[in-house]
Amino acid sequence: MKTLKTYLHEAEAVKLMLLGGPGSGKSTYSEYISKHFDIPHIYPGDMLRKSDDPEVKALLAKGEFAPLDVVVKLIKQEIAKAPNGYILDGFPRNLEQLKEMHGAGIEINRVIYLDVSDAEAIRRLTARGRADDTPEIVKNRLKVYERETGPVVDYYKGKKEFHSVKAEGGTPENIAQKIIRDIEE
Repeated sequence: MKTLKTYLHEAEAVKLMLLGGPGSGKSTYSEYISKHFDIPHIYPGDMLRKSDDPEVKALLAKGEFAPLDVVVKLIKQEIAKAPNGYILDGFPRNLEQLKEMHGAGIEINRVIYLDVSDAEAIRRLTARGRADDTPEIVKNRLKVYERETGPVVDYYKGKKEFHSVKAEGGTPENIAQKIIRDIEE
């Protein structure tokens, strides 16, 4: 049975979803936020790569996606170890995942949308020098993001927990401080 103290603590916990397209800085800003609030950065892609589950290892070895129920299970395991809150990065990617997340009882009390222009995203990603970061490929990834994750952003727009942050035009530290202020308000 939960005590009043437990309920109050959970109400204060930062349960954050970070949304933004390729090159928006999700991982960069997650590091700042994670340190500031002392909460884990939960990135399902990394969790899957580090998983000891033989089924997950076999799927990843073939370049396939892990089933959604497996991803949700891993996220829930990480969340259970995070009493002060967490940052979800890269999940949910679409409305099906959002529905599954809600059904699994994964709570979110802040949604930060990192608003970055396509031109800035292309500039950032092509500067990394990876073979898969050509302007054409990045433009396609941006279209896929808009088609798949755009509806998730639209779902949260207008809700009290949604905050859009212009995540360009300043240093990463300054932008991270703005995000932290938005979370604390």
